[in-house]
Amino acid sequence: MLPPRSVLITGAGRGLGLEFIKQFLQVPTPPEFLFATCRNPDNAQELKEVAKSNPSLTIIKLDVNEPNTLDEARKIVESKLGDKGLNLLLNNAGINHKASLDAVTPALMMDTFNTNVNGPLFTTKAFLPLLLRAAQSSTPTQPTSAVVNMSTIMSSITLTESSDSVDYRVSKTALNMLSKLLHNELKEKGIHVGCIHPGWVQTDMGTSMAPVTPSQSVKGCLEVISKMEADNACLLIDYTGKRLPW
Repeated sequence: MLPPRSVLITGAGRGLGLEFIKQFLQVPTPPEFLFATCRNPDNAQELKEVAKSNPSLTIIKLDVNEPNTLDEARKIVESKLGDKGLNLLLNNAGINHKASLDAVTPALMMDTFNTNVNGPLFTTKAFLPLLLRAAQSSTPTQPTSAVVNMSTIMSSITLTESSDSVDYRVSKTALNMLSKLLHNELKEKGIHVGCIHPGWVQTDMGTSMAPVTPSQSVKGCLEVISKMEADNACLLIDYTGKRLPW
């Protein structure tokens, strides 16, 4: 899949999203167009600093829970890409209330589900026309268009042995199903869909106790993305390339 001409990353204001932006800019052939989206660009100081010295980087306001921002973001991206289309959509934005069975509420579940499942679904739908344009030159072994959803090992029903983070686990398991459905729908149109577990990473969500740095995680994820093929099955892969059970 690498090097893609154009990449859009959601949740790029901090954490893994920001690290993806930094590393995409450092690959031997960086994207000609790199779109970093976040809910509050004005507060994304580090991202804005990166953009100052990288004219290929465009920061766009996008809240995956707000359809109007999706429409506006798509218009901005389309105006820059023209008929070439969007090569890679990385659905990275996500939340985790870490709710226990005792503490979880309907409101918490809906909030997490809206961001972690509806967000990737409707972001993908919004940018699908641009992904389809890029897919016109896809081949079975070399896709030119892909959707990558950031999942987690905590979504694996097979590997789940605790009852923590109810909202997060359930929403990410639903995201896996969404990824499979998107794969079934889009594979014949030349768009590959995959989902990646980035590891337990030292971010605000992962906390400082995590064993994996953002740099290590994203480096591995980019290696996994580079090996995607259009006719691959939709699998849950971790950042080291290991297949995880659903």
